[in-house]
Amino acid sequence: MVDENKEFETWEEVIIDFFENKISKSKLFKARKYINDKVVEINKEKNVSKLEKLQFKKDDKFSELVKLREAVFKDDINSWLEETTKKNIAEGVRIIKATHVLRFSHSSAENSGLILIEKSNDRLLTTASFNKKIPFDLAHNNGALITISRFLALELSGELIIDLILDNKFDFIEAYPVKDDVLERWKVGFSQLVENRTIKTFDKVKQLYFPINGCFEQYHLIAPLYSSSMSEEINKFISNMKYGAEEKTVKKALSNGTFSERNHVNYTSLSVQNFGGAQPQNVSMLNKSRGGKGYLFSTQPPIWEEQSKPPIYKKSLFDENFFFQSMKEDINYLREYLLRFNRINLSIKNPERRKWIDRWLANIIDEFLFFVGNVQNLPSGWTATEDIKLKPAHQYLLDPYRKDTEFQAVRKGADWQAVICYDFAHWINRKLIGKDKQFTPQSEHRRMWSLLLEQPLREHCEMLDAELKFQAEVEA
Repeated sequence: MVDENKEFETWEEVIIDFFENKISKSKLFKARKYINDKVVEINKEKNVSKLEKLQFKKDDKFSELVKLREAVFKDDINSWLEETTKKNIAEGVRIIKATHVLRFSHSSAENSGLILIEKSNDRLLTTASFNKKIPFDLAHNNGALITISRFLALELSGELIIDLILDNKFDFIEAYPVKDDVLERWKVGFSQLVENRTIKTFDKVKQLYFPINGCFEQYHLIAPLYSSSMSEEINKFISNMKYGAEEKTVKKALSNGTFSERNHVNYTSLSVQNFGGAQPQNVSMLNKSRGGKGYLFSTQPPIWEEQSKPPIYKKSLFDENFFFQSMKEDINYLREYLLRFNRINLSIKNPERRKWIDRWLANIIDEFLFFVGNVQNLPSGWTATEDIKLKPAHQYLLDPYRKDTEFQAVRKGADWQAVICYDFAHWINRKLIGKDKQFTPQSEHRRMWSLLLEQPLREHCEMLDAELKFQAEVEA
């Protein structure tokens, strides 16, 4: 969506703003990014002479941006529209508008879904019980269409581009200075990108048989669908609760022990479910904007015992006790798979074979990061124990909230994530060797396991760093 804080009067303004903030290859985007970077530098600069030079560069680039906005329909936008309207997606898999998207249930499902627009006074939290306008998601059959989906979701005066196209209205492009044949070609092209579609089930989607009429001979077949629209609203609420400007003031007052008129709200054991793995855009448009995150509220009893303990007296978090039953199945599958291809001397670099390996490793990595998250939520500072044996890289991962300037400086500067990836790969190889020692890992296996952990670990740490930065701002 475009910037919600801006009010636009024409589709031209909406589309220019979209290119300026979303299309990284456009000249508008590059000019806007340059300006934003200079604003950051200006806010940090104390030297008056350097400040004037930075201000001049920013103003000069802004003048260039104004000229680009005037000429952009003859250049960037026209080229993008021409390329986009040549996609010609087949019927049955075109982009659809939905509140509930099928691919949240299974990543291999088609891009189907349904729109729920009915409202209810139900006291339960449901999509229908929201007393405000909910956002709509767009589901596509290919993650490469994410930018097109975002374009189709642009809104002016309560109307989305996708709705206009489905109603055979093309107000958003009719004012463009192009020839009639080009305009007609664009209209046909956009019509072949979207469709209204009836929801249907899929063989891998979860289905429940629910008995009716008090007997077990008749059933309703129920297929639960994930509400991306409700998830979007919850995500906005939680993000504002954790990182909003007002909440920052409340947390600062809490830290200083002073009075605040606002209440401090905290949800115990808030968890995150990830959809789409490293490619959240494959699921839906809004899933990509959320980074694949779906918040889960705890339904546990109010009192329970914390089972996780800090590995103070272990040299590595990957010791002999680091193994979960939930990992066992994926490791066994992976081991059998590698042994099978090793026996017949086939390479695992083939894309079709490699996707199974990636899938099993993704499950193991999810379990690993879940364990890491539990330890990170323990009271911070346990790594300051005098006779701790845990290697430093593992300390930086597991105790990120430790209030120690020297510790945090080293944590920020050292390449400890590479050590974690290496140790993780070494641990996987130990598990794959097995008691019978039939499998002999090669260096390429270690590199593969290490590379597969790199991005999920980096994203996990980036979320942590954002929270640490926020905490530092609150305490400043």
